[in-house]
Amino acid sequence: MTSRTEALQEIAEIAARHQLQADEIINELNKASAPDQAQRSTGILAKILAYLGGVFVLAGIAIFIGMQWDQFNSAVRVLVTLGAGFSIYLFALATISDARFSKVTTPMLLIAALLQQTGIVVMINEYSRGGDPEHGLLFMCVVMLVQQFFTFLAKKRTVLLFTSLFFGAAGFGTLCEILDIDYEIVALALGIGLTSISWAIDKTAHRAITPFWYFAGSVFFLYGAFDVLEGSAMEILYFGVAAGFMYLATVVRSRTLLFSSVIALMAYTGYYFRDSLANAFGLIIMGFLLIVLSAVAMSLNRKYIQTKVEK
Repeated sequence: MTSRTEALQEIAEIAARHQLQADEIINELNKASAPDQAQRSTGILAKILAYLGGVFVLAGIAIFIGMQWDQFNSAVRVLVTLGAGFSIYLFALATISDARFSKVTTPMLLIAALLQQTGIVVMINEYSRGGDPEHGLLFMCVVMLVQQFFTFLAKKRTVLLFTSLFFGAAGFGTLCEILDIDYEIVALALGIGLTSISWAIDKTAHRAITPFWYFAGSVFFLYGAFDVLEGSAMEILYFGVAAGFMYLATVVRSRTLLFSSVIALMAYTGYYFRDSLANAFGLIIMGFLLIVLSAVAMSLNRKYIQTKVEK
């Protein structure tokens, strides 16, 4: 018998002995777990100050490097970018397990990622002997993806998953550019991939980053779909594509997807009826369509998406 089972049995015995009801116990547990308002305000203030501190550090480094850049030789240029970024990365890893510095970990990891990617590009630019710049960008994306993703696997920090997705998407786009794949196909692939990955992440403890990647995935896909259908006999099907994303928003219960699909429908409606909008009747019809579309979006949000937030 585990200690957890024994503890539950003891709680049940105490409740029976004192004739406690389940709702009374739940209420007391909720009171105990509710954060103190002062503590909550202090936590928010500490987080704001941590991010501001990170911004100031980054700004200071950027100003210093910019002022002295022309006087630096190649080795120093790499040292003040890649070296500084890797040092901040190591410092951020050290703060993960220390509660005293937990508020600065996320901004430090973001600053480290920014400086390291800049440093890799600078190193390639300083020491390479010709070649395609896109190959250098792909190399940078692969190196950063490997570092960020394996660090995420080890430390389980959400910000590392965010940066891993960023460098993965950037690397995929760069590779497709090198292979000369049509950009609308790349946009469709990125849209499907990022939306699918966001849906998987949304079921984990790292769901905080999914709104951004839902938005990025939907924008990529809707842009790619429009570019493929524009000017063809099947162009009207874009209404169905955007409506399909609106339905997907209700399935995954994402306000971000709902927002992007509504914007796509509104924009395409204006594009499709652009010739009719030159007169008053066209504007009236467009206005009614937008009112109906907004009502539908609000209804879908209330019935299928808001319930998830409340839960």
